[in-house]
Amino acid sequence: MDTATVQRLLDESELRKLIQALPRALDERDFDRFGAQFTEDAVMEIGGTVRRGRQAIIDGPKHDLPSRYEATFHHMGQIYIEIDGDEATILTYQVAYHLPKASEPMTHEDAGGKFHAVARRTENGWRITRLRLEIVLAQGASLSLDV
Repeated sequence: MDTATVQRLLDESELRKLIQALPRALDERDFDRFGAQFTEDAVMEIGGTVRRGRQAIIDGPKHDLPSRYEATFHHMGQIYIEIDGDEATILTYQVAYHLPKASEPMTHEDAGGKFHAVARRTENGWRITRLRLEIVLAQGASLSLDV
């Protein structure tokens, strides 16, 4: 295998780990780890709300999730990656279950959609510079996130 192919495979692996870290960090309520996946100047858009900068990206779910839901379960499906030098685009499909009370698992607020991400190679590895959540569906009880 040539060097370029090996580098592409390594980059794709790191980019998959990068995007997969987001839902895991949210479900584990590790908002600092969630934010660590972004560049300092990153922009995140969710349902028309735009958060600019890593700290705003951390503060959004840090405020929204624990105050509304005792548990969440984010499921990530397909991951599509396109690399162009030191920049990459990532598209993922997701379904997220939001439980106001963990002891009542039949009551949940759900959303499905796509993450549209742009990542850049940095001195600390790949980091997300832009992330937009496109909500495609909602089901269950009415979702109470500000989206």
